[in-house]
Amino acid sequence: MSETGPKKRDLPGHSDDWLMTYADTITLLLCLFVVYFIVSTARKEVSQTAPLVLARPTAEAVALFSPLPQIPADSVARPEPAPIDPPRSAVEATNAALEETPPPILAILPAASVAPETDDASDRITIIDMGSAAFFASGSATLSDAGKSILLAVTADLQSAEHAGYQITVEGHTDDVPIRTALFPSNWELSTARASAVVHFFLDQGIPAQRLRAAGYADTFPKAPNRDAEGAALPDNQAQNRRVVIKLEKLRREDR
Repeated sequence: MSETGPKKRDLPGHSDDWLMTYADTITLLLCLFVVYFIVSTARKEVSQTAPLVLARPTAEAVALFSPLPQIPADSVARPEPAPIDPPRSAVEATNAALEETPPPILAILPAASVAPETDDASDRITIIDMGSAAFFASGSATLSDAGKSILLAVTADLQSAEHAGYQITVEGHTDDVPIRTALFPSNWELSTARASAVVHFFLDQGIPAQRLRAAGYADTFPKAPNRDAEGAALPDNQAQNRRVVIKLEKLRREDR
C-alpha cells in the first residue's frame, strides 16, 4: 500500500465574498447620495430666500435712488443781462468821471505823471505832465469844463504851504501836425495860447502873477516820435505829445 501523504481537507469555499464588497459599495453610494441631496436642498432654499430680502429696500435706499422731481423750465429764474452802455470817446469818459468826483492832483489822468528832477544841490523841480485832450478841443485854446475841474484840484495844491516857495511855469506842447487858422497860424501860437489860458485860470484863482510863467514849445520837445522811419504818423505818440506841463521850481533864498 503506497503512501500518498495526508489527505487534504476540503476547506470551506469563498465563492460568496463579493457580496460583502458589493453591499459596502451600495451603502457608501447611498450615504453619498443622501449627503448630496441635503446639500442641494440647502442651496436651493438659500437661493429662494435671497430675493425676498433684496425685494424689501429700506426707506434710505428708496430716498437715495428715487428720481429727482422735474422742475418746469418756466419756473427757473434767469438773471437779466446787465445793460451795456454805448462806447464813449476818451474825452467824454474823462469828462464824465471828473464831473462825478474830481481826482487828486497826482491821479488826474492815466497819462499824467509827476517826476522830480534834481540838480547838483537838491531837489528843485517837480513836473506835472497832463494830456491836453481833457483841457482843450482840437485846434482850440479855450479851457473845457473838465479841464477847469482838473485845474481847480491843481490850484489847491499849488496854494498849499508846501509849494509856497515854488515858481510855476506852464508849458504848452503840440504834435507835429501843422495848423493854419486866423487865430493860430502855426503850432507855436497854439501852444503858447494854451499855456496862457492855464496861467489866466491860476490868476483867477488868486495865485500871484509873480509866481507864474507861460511858455509855448510847439512840437520841439516831443515825449515820443511823432512818425515812424517811413514818415507815417503814429497817433498814439502824437496824443502823448499834445500835453500841458506844469513845472514847479523851488526858488533859492537869493532868488526870492
